Amino acid sequence: MRMSRKRYLAGLAASVLTATALFGAVGTYPLYAETSDSVQQIVEKIRQSVLDVDKAKTPAERIKAYDRARDQLAALSVSAEGGDEAAKASIADLAADGITADVVTTGTLSATLSSLTDKASDPDARVATRLRIDDLVDTLSAPELKVSALANYARQIASDHDAALNLLERAIDVSSKISSAQEKNAALNNIAQVGAYVEPKLTSNIVNKAVGGMWPARMRGFARYDIALRILGDRKLGKKDIKDAKFEDISAAMKAELQAGRVEQALLLALAIDPEASEHRADAVNEVLSAALKASEVNLFPVFATSLSDRSDQEDLIVRIVKDRVDANRLIDATAMTDAMERGPGLAEIDFTLASELSDRGLAKMAGQQYDRGTELVKSLSGEAKDAALVAAISGATDLKRFDDAQAFADQLTDMQGASSALGNLAKAFADSDDLKKAEALLVKITTLKDREQALSGIGRAKAREGDVDAAAKIAEEITNDEDKGRVQSEIVRVWARSGKIDDALGLATSIKEPEYRVEALLRLAKEISGKNNAEKASDVVGQAIAYAGAVDKAETRDDLFFDIIDYLSKSNQIELAKKLVSKISDEKLKAKAAGRIASRAALSGDTKSAIAYLDSPPAAADEQLKADVMVAAANDPNYVKTAILAAKDIHDAMLRVRTFRAIAEAQLHHLDRLGWGMGKGDPSDYKDWLKKVALETGDDLSQPSTAVFSDGRMSLRTTSSMGALFTNYGYPDISKTAATTRSMVPLPTPGRVSITLGNLSPYESKFMEDLAAGFTGLSHAARAQGLLYPRIIVIQSGIYTLGSLATQLDSMAGKPLVERDGDIVTLRAPLLVGEGAGLILSGQEASTYRLSATAGAFVAVGGTLYIQDTTVTSWDEALQKPRNSGPDTRGIFRPFIVGWSNSEMYIGGSVLDSLGYAASKSFGLTFSAGPKTIAKARERLRNPTGIVVENYFHNFEYGFYSYEADDISLIGNEYANNVLYGVDPHDRSQRLLIALNTAHDTMVKHGIIISRGVDASWKIGNVVFHNKGSGLMLDRDSVDNLLYGNLSFENVQDGLTFFESSCNLAVANAFVENGRSGVRMRNSWDITVHDNAIVHNKLEAISGYISDLSLAEGEHKRDLVMDPYVPLTTFTASDNLISANGKGIKAAGVSGLTLAQNEFHDQEGRLLDGDARPFEGHVLRFNGRQDVAITSTCRPQRPANYECAFREARFLGENDTLFFDSKTSGNCTDTRGSVQFESFHGKGDSS
Repeated sequence: MRMSRKRYLAGLAASVLTATALFGAVGTYPLYAETSDSVQQIVEKIRQSVLDVDKAKTPAERIKAYDRARDQLAALSVSAEGGDEAAKASIADLAADGITADVVTTGTLSATLSSLTDKASDPDARVATRLRIDDLVDTLSAPELKVSALANYARQIASDHDAALNLLERAIDVSSKISSAQEKNAALNNIAQVGAYVEPKLTSNIVNKAVGGMWPARMRGFARYDIALRILGDRKLGKKDIKDAKFEDISAAMKAELQAGRVEQALLLALAIDPEASEHRADAVNEVLSAALKASEVNLFPVFATSLSDRSDQEDLIVRIVKDRVDANRLIDATAMTDAMERGPGLAEIDFTLASELSDRGLAKMAGQQYDRGTELVKSLSGEAKDAALVAAISGATDLKRFDDAQAFADQLTDMQGASSALGNLAKAFADSDDLKKAEALLVKITTLKDREQALSGIGRAKAREGDVDAAAKIAEEITNDEDKGRVQSEIVRVWARSGKIDDALGLATSIKEPEYRVEALLRLAKEISGKNNAEKASDVVGQAIAYAGAVDKAETRDDLFFDIIDYLSKSNQIELAKKLVSKISDEKLKAKAAGRIASRAALSGDTKSAIAYLDSPPAAADEQLKADVMVAAANDPNYVKTAILAAKDIHDAMLRVRTFRAIAEAQLHHLDRLGWGMGKGDPSDYKDWLKKVALETGDDLSQPSTAVFSDGRMSLRTTSSMGALFTNYGYPDISKTAATTRSMVPLPTPGRVSITLGNLSPYESKFMEDLAAGFTGLSHAARAQGLLYPRIIVIQSGIYTLGSLATQLDSMAGKPLVERDGDIVTLRAPLLVGEGAGLILSGQEASTYRLSATAGAFVAVGGTLYIQDTTVTSWDEALQKPRNSGPDTRGIFRPFIVGWSNSEMYIGGSVLDSLGYAASKSFGLTFSAGPKTIAKARERLRNPTGIVVENYFHNFEYGFYSYEADDISLIGNEYANNVLYGVDPHDRSQRLLIALNTAHDTMVKHGIIISRGVDASWKIGNVVFHNKGSGLMLDRDSVDNLLYGNLSFENVQDGLTFFESSCNLAVANAFVENGRSGVRMRNSWDITVHDNAIVHNKLEAISGYISDLSLAEGEHKRDLVMDPYVPLTTFTASDNLISANGKGIKAAGVSGLTLAQNEFHDQEGRLLDGDARPFEGHVLRFNGRQDVAITSTCRPQRPANYECAFREARFLGENDTLFFDSKTSGNCTDTRGSVQFESFHGKGDSS
């Protein structure tokens, strides 16, 4: 009887836990018992209270009786804790009778919960009751009782959907503390069943989590069966309940649902088949899985992975899903499936297979982590299971080129029979890497002929490469299959040909039976012969290859052979013969590829015009990849760079276009790279103290002797000694990073903690609580969509998650999922915060498109790490079902955005990012920013945000890129197109930014690539900027120590390059062509060097330097001169530039000094020198090419105080300081009447 009561009370114990999270906690119950009572009296009162429970006629009476028992138990516990042995013994006696604090609390909970069913009760009373229930649940010490209490509570308030799910989430958290596997399974099963009651659908996340935590497969299979029956409810097949229906009837109904396209309903019926009929159930579930895979019903995968009670059947089903996901190139889905598998050789095989597949796709970090999982699993196995796992391990290690690991795995094998194939591959891999000793040692372990001959083919080729042709020939004789034999013979042909044994080589080549290697051998021979100046003999050998290929019967093989021949001919510049062979290829795609190969090689050989013409004709004209290849090849001809760029702009495939633009940018950088800096070296952070080091190593005095030549009273011209460019030992960081760089960095998802909280509770969201225009805040859009004062936000507190996985982690709110995955599309409907130390992945290995709902006010804030790789991220207007585009007139309308805060890192590669950002602080699209203020104030040391952004397409952002106090970011090879205000705009004290090989075009309002307000020590290298509304390139607001090198800026509405209030910068080896204003324009900027640039066909001046009074600026040009002070002072050096066909040559207005050296003037339409320099035109021409000249104002200003210029300290510039500045002068000469500075500053000069 006592045990019965104990079980009864325990069963009721846990219905009460989640209200604490919803409504807050109440203080613990008061201790009413008289502690002065004797222990025996307390025990009697406890027992009487328990008896009073049975006598109670109402819930209120039961609650009072339980409360009395609880109070007395508490009093007894106090005595026991004080050392009272009698109290301790009494507590033990009571526990033996089933009377404990937990059991009594459980009884209180049961009685209290029953009062919640009274719908007529006062709402305030119901709230108070729920608060009390929360308090009671918190006092439970046994986790299994807490789980039960929470589940019962959730069931009781099931109509309050969100609160009930919250309770069940808490129950799952508590279940992790249950040590007994049996009790844990029971607890999780209870949660799952209640979850199906609260949310009666197959894809319920809470149900999936609960079932997924159960173990082994049998427990999960039966849980799914019970849940399916619960969801199906009273549905009947014929006159029978589903539970009693025959398999044939359930199967027929399931097939009907599949026929109607209702996959989820079909799965529900399949799961209603009794797990004891395991074969029938497995057949039915697998049939539904086939339909689900075809329809990409990824939301059902967690159900499938826990659907069968037989371990082997379940494992086979998971393997099907894994293979499908691998074939679909969705490997993140595949890796997630392994969590549902039991540890054994089957899991090891999948781990190593996935490691190989991940490695093949360039996901190096993921591959390594998956490989390590497999390795750890192998260590834990023994016997036959270990041997089976070792075979998979050898293959995985070989694929990942971890040959030493593979050898170590091979050494552990006890059964070689099943490992023959893996060992054969390993032996060949050793041979291919020229480790013949290890390769040959494995031969004795290879048990099948096929695998042995594969290994021998690698060994034979390696011996031939070593020059041991006799040994290679013997191996070829030993091999029986034509393919492996031909592989060795082809290598022997190459070695003989190189050593001059032409006839022997030809004889062997023509004896090879395998077509691929016969043609390979003949082409290798022809290449060696042609290199020995025997073109006629080489042509004869190629002719034999052509004749042989033409006689091959199988069309596919014949096409491949002709393609190989065409490729050889193209590379050897036999273009016309190659063209003739294209028609012999029957496959149209391969034919087009061959034509593209010919055109590319022709362009690389210098015949760009005919290459482009050939590309435009069939069969290659419709193939964008071929067009891209030819345009890249064409760009190697400097005369065709612009043609290639404009043609690439028309490529529709965004990622192909991005890669093409980048390749063209590399080609044009190669043309302009007169200093031979190439692809750079090191990381941006490596340059932190580089200039300081150079300054210490460089001599002190740069001043040069000069001779006065002429003065007009306002300006003077002096000749100076010629100086070489002292910055040639500078350079820039490595610009070779590609999308493969970031791809290799993406980690495997790892579990952590994800929660939903209110936006006003997160300090990371405080910035978006600030008032914006029209009374909105950044969070108000989400709040309005959710109907709340403060919106719910998703917080990744720890671990690394994919955005799609959050769809299975988070419960829906108000019936609407905050993250939804529909096939290949994931939609985010709330602000999301990635906490410090946590990570978020958006990857094409999970979904092709991620939609950030503009309708729901979604955005992503990052305090940890964000990875975006090989996918599309776009805003999404759910009403209009399209991205929310913006333009100059709609900039203030909310659009989702991504912001990385202090300590964050963001790695973004190979992706399309579309229609993000709006005109609100830190909400411009993609932002790297220090802060937010609330975090910065609370923490002394915060690392500035950083990251890598490489080979992406940024379209229709407010700003394609924005930064605020960010460091060491690499922006490489991206395309910025049709962005609203700016393409790229690093801002406010960002340091060491590498902006290289990007293409920025068609910015709607302002500039292509600008840096502004203290963006220092950065690099703009090899960028292509064109068709922007403002300038192509710009430096603004005191940005110093920046290098611009190898950039091409053309056809922008304003300047090719603009310096506004930014001194101490180098513009070297760039091209500024056909811009609507100046080629290079400098305002209020000194210590500027413009060296070795091509400045051609610009509408106004090639180079313009002037000063201006910014206090007179109006409208959008007006500045806060306290925040952005300036000095009206300009000096510059123009040397070794090509200046051709511009409106004017070099113009100076109010410039304190300019140095001119070795500039070439060709076909200039207007004056060579203009403005204040105009009187010196003849003198400059007289000295040009022979001596450098300095033109200086007769009023020499004082060099500004507190001015730091690392380039000047390193002696990269400033050689004529003594001519331009006077330390005895006060001011900048703008108040000195008659000076050029005065006239320009006060409006008489050029102040445009």
